[in-house]
Amino acid sequence: MQFAAALFLATLLFFSTAASAQYARADPFQTSVTQIRKAMSPSESGIQHFRWVSLRLLSDPAMNPLFEALAAQQNVALRVDGYMGIALVSPAKSLDAARVNQLKDPTLRRLLITEALGLELLKPAAIREFLEAPELSNYERTLLVAELNRQGQAWNKSLLESAPADSAAEVAGLASMLLLEQGDTGGWQGLIRKCKELTPEDRTELLKQLANAARQYRIVSAVAPLLEATADSTGADRVAAVTAAVSLAPASGRAAVLEKLKSDRSQSNLVQTGLLMLSAKEGFDAADFDRIRNGDPLLESMANAGAAMRTPSADTGAALTALLENGNRSTSEFVLGITPTLSPALSKPLLLHVLNRVAASKGMRSEDQIVTLLAVQQLLKMPDAHQELLKTTLDSVDHNVELAETILAVVADSSSPEAAAFARLVRGKLPRRGESMAMLALAKSSAPLSAAEIQELGMIASGGGKVDESSQMQAAWLYLKYSKRDKEAIAQIIR
Repeated sequence: MQFAAALFLATLLFFSTAASAQYARADPFQTSVTQIRKAMSPSESGIQHFRWVSLRLLSDPAMNPLFEALAAQQNVALRVDGYMGIALVSPAKSLDAARVNQLKDPTLRRLLITEALGLELLKPAAIREFLEAPELSNYERTLLVAELNRQGQAWNKSLLESAPADSAAEVAGLASMLLLEQGDTGGWQGLIRKCKELTPEDRTELLKQLANAARQYRIVSAVAPLLEATADSTGADRVAAVTAAVSLAPASGRAAVLEKLKSDRSQSNLVQTGLLMLSAKEGFDAADFDRIRNGDPLLESMANAGAAMRTPSADTGAALTALLENGNRSTSEFVLGITPTLSPALSKPLLLHVLNRVAASKGMRSEDQIVTLLAVQQLLKMPDAHQELLKTTLDSVDHNVELAETILAVVADSSSPEAAAFARLVRGKLPRRGESMAMLALAKSSAPLSAAEIQELGMIASGGGKVDESSQMQAAWLYLKYSKRDKEAIAQIIR
């Protein structure tokens, strides 16, 4: 995500006060065109992909001619970026299966399918059209059927006729699990026989991968067989199988968790299991959390929070605040993960608690970055929290620059009206890099900009805003859009 790239820059850049006279004579239109044009050529370093990812994040249909130009190139990496961009800005938000099938290039098709699945740019209609192609490999066919299953769509087991016998154990295993959804157990029984021929290490790794895949693609019928296959294991495969059960079959998951708590009372297992129970949407009741208690402050606060969340009359806010005060990264991430589901009256104090705890430190630990990111993302959506966020930002410029960097990177990464409102609030109060980040938030939200602000976008694109290259790329396109010269620029770039 873009904010992470921003954090990698030296914080010294944040305080740079060098004059921008060196950019004054540069033509912002030409520098913006140059910024985007340099992403059109292949690069062995892979930097072009990250440049196009930054542009794709803007989700602007006006950029489609650029993506079309990429898709027509010979370089495979650029072609993949082009097709993903076309899919992202299309009305269907999906890869065009008919167009990809016309390429008659199995290797490129496989790359495009895999990438589109990862970006969730394959809708059911496109998946079904791909599945009609007779030359699909078992790998492609199994992934496409798995995605249909994840999306809750119907599919015919004949699509996986040969996949359970595939030489790749991961493909055969995924296909066999999917067929369990259709009542066909033959493939799975064959897989279990093959598992007995594997080394213990390879068997553990395969079953772990399959359990994770079952959870990802929501293969409910695989839960019981996976629990049975890992019943004698205490390794990663058993953990993955129990985790899948908790997610997909809460009653089975609860039984497996409680049994594990009886046999393993180690601190690491109690914490790991407690986190799993906390994260479960259903299946556990308040009394179940007494099973993880052992007097340890972290485990006690986890148990209290889990019980409070399942007891209507409990003070959930106090229990979650106490959980945050332990300073444990995993439990803090858990709290920040559920705050979007809570009322603002409950979530706002929790979010500010996280931010204030980080702000009280002289620096920012690496483990604080994710929770800070999550907190700021949510606080930006709460206009009545903007004043507190503003104060923290301005204080941090002097006392905790890494926190200020993180806050402003999240702002720059946002495109909501609320983020734009905060950007207006903070503008004029920051060093140049911070001003540039706020400017990007305004531009991404399609906020009206003055002529001077549009010129500032051009300056950021040329490198005068002290931001990372991804932000420069975005500023270049936004400048062209706001100056209403994007079509002219595209004509220059792709000629």
